[in-house]
Amino acid sequence: MDDSELKEILLALVTPNQNHLTLPSNVKGWSEQSEEPVCYWSGITCDPIDNSLIGLNLGNGFWTETLLGLSQTDEDDTARHYQDRLLDYEEIKDLYLHKNRKTLDSIHARKQRNLQKGEAAAGPTFPSALGKIKTLRFINLSANQIQGPIPKSITDLPNLEIFDVTKNDIIGTFPDFQSDSLMVLDISKNRFYGAIPKHLFGHPEIGDDTAPYLKSIVKFDISHNGFNYTIPLNGDSGFYDKEAQTETVLKNLQYFDLGYNLLTGTIPNNIGNFASLQGLFLENNRLVGTIPKVLYRGSGIGANPLPLVQLFLQGNMLSGTLPSGLAQLPNLKELYVDGNKLTGTIAPAICNKGLNEVFVNDEADHDICDNVVCPANSISFEGVAPCTRCEEDGSDFRRYLGQRDKECRPKLSEVEILDLFFDHTHGEEWLDQRYFWEAGSPACQRPGIECSDSGKVTSIRLPSLGLRGPLMSELGFLSELHSLDLSDNFITGFVPSEFRFVDKLIDFDIKGNELQGGIPVLLCITEGINSNGVGPKGTNFDLLYSCDNIACARGTYSDFGHAIVPTEEDADGSQCVPCYDDEAQFFIGRDSCTDISIGMLQFRQDDIRHVAVYTTLALFTSAFIIHLVIMARRRKKYVLSENEDSSSQHQDPFPLQRQDSPLSVEDDEYEEYSDDDWTAADSETGTLAKKEGRDYSAIELADILPT
Repeated sequence: MDDSELKEILLALVTPNQNHLTLPSNVKGWSEQSEEPVCYWSGITCDPIDNSLIGLNLGNGFWTETLLGLSQTDEDDTARHYQDRLLDYEEIKDLYLHKNRKTLDSIHARKQRNLQKGEAAAGPTFPSALGKIKTLRFINLSANQIQGPIPKSITDLPNLEIFDVTKNDIIGTFPDFQSDSLMVLDISKNRFYGAIPKHLFGHPEIGDDTAPYLKSIVKFDISHNGFNYTIPLNGDSGFYDKEAQTETVLKNLQYFDLGYNLLTGTIPNNIGNFASLQGLFLENNRLVGTIPKVLYRGSGIGANPLPLVQLFLQGNMLSGTLPSGLAQLPNLKELYVDGNKLTGTIAPAICNKGLNEVFVNDEADHDICDNVVCPANSISFEGVAPCTRCEEDGSDFRRYLGQRDKECRPKLSEVEILDLFFDHTHGEEWLDQRYFWEAGSPACQRPGIECSDSGKVTSIRLPSLGLRGPLMSELGFLSELHSLDLSDNFITGFVPSEFRFVDKLIDFDIKGNELQGGIPVLLCITEGINSNGVGPKGTNFDLLYSCDNIACARGTYSDFGHAIVPTEEDADGSQCVPCYDDEAQFFIGRDSCTDISIGMLQFRQDDIRHVAVYTTLALFTSAFIIHLVIMARRRKKYVLSENEDSSSQHQDPFPLQRQDSPLSVEDDEYEEYSDDDWTAADSETGTLAKKEGRDYSAIELADILPT
């Protein structure tokens, strides 16, 4: 393709938008009057040997509406013709479209698109025509107001190395890329949703065919979306090296950002396998459990601490203490753990590393540890310096590190806790109005409440009353509580770890609600709750201390909504078993299952119904076919007998003897040949406003991006 033809195609791309484009004075080419060869035009990259077009960089003021399939009318058929010609030009190897907002703003005002789930929105859809360029290596469409899903033609591109669509309005589930060269994947700040596919990281059958880019990926950023469920990193993948006891994939991963989603569960230990990881961002999710030791120990034989520079864990529900071992991370510069449920103190070794100096800009004198996280019994809007110390009044709210608050809240009385609980669970709408609680009324006089002789709340029993709302953490501040029954309601949210502080809690019944996530690890090892940790000598430890003893995990159920510790030696007790109905897949503590139980196996009713129908049809069809086969074989043999008999009449020298006993041959042959055959938000805070500007200097993307 000569220079004049390329020029004609490129000008056709920008002509429809010439009223929207204001080219800077330093832009070369892009006009009929230009005498510059196309390869010298601004934004064009050509092969240095044969001058073939291999790249378009149309960002920062350029916009080619027709190239992206964004034309609003069909009036300019010529432009569409040139678009197709350009997209068929297989030598294009990279496309870098970045922050082309001017024309998009005008498109946004006049274009309507029907998106998934019946939502209507304005703006351009993703340019599916780019999928025609099989040699495409670089795509950057960030901050372009693009809406709709990512087409399969894009995810199937075989040579893709960089894919950046951050700050758009793209919707859909996790895109399944097929390139084995992908180094940068950035789909942050969009509207993706659903679970992160298991095959990405921890599926036992993982391989090059299911996640081909795991060996090449350097930056993985899916933050600020709506991904839920757990981080699928538990378990060995198909790349696990048993001798070295470590994974052989994700060794190049340096930047791993899952922040600002709806992820639940714990921080997976397999993160310790990411030997090159420098930035780990899990902030503002719903993660529970403790901070794993693998973050500073690594995983596998002869492992070293991870080369982490930035570790963002703030805004979750992590419990336990802040591990002093984090001081062993040699390159650590930023560590944020505020807004969790961590207790204890901060190890001096962590304080002395001089962390968070970029973010904490407080010139006033303060404890150096405050730069990491505010201590217990203090508050701060950001959870880090400057921290305000509170008076010692025994407030349960301030027992955690890094509490985010504007004022020191006083200790709540039991009456105040019950009033809050009534309000949070929409008490005025409870099904039985006899349980109506008057605000400020004595705790012990309220229906469903029992108290000790000293007037302390010992029991709350409110089953099947239509309670709806979150399971309040403040209930864990009722120090004498030994029985809590909120079963068969519509309680939502997560199980607070505060219940581990209630020393006398024995009966904990939350079955039949709509609780999600997992059970906090420290609650799973708390002795006494539902007989957790209490059993006869010789009881299997995994049965003795188990999160299932608190509530059955998602995807399982028992008649009690939780497992029961064996009461006799060598007994099995009652365990949570798999259940595949929809409610069990979403909620914990299920006490029923709509599936059919056959032995120890569970089958979905719908599947069984379908199997029964298909089996019946198959049996009917098989029987009909067999009947036809039998008749065919009988008829065939009978015909053969007739033919043989007829043949015999022509060949037998004594035909009259055959005719004397006409049934002898046919009956014998009929008996001989009788037939017997049978043949499955982000919520932005002040911390975000400041931390949003985090610069990940450890990865120089300029070294990766094309020049």
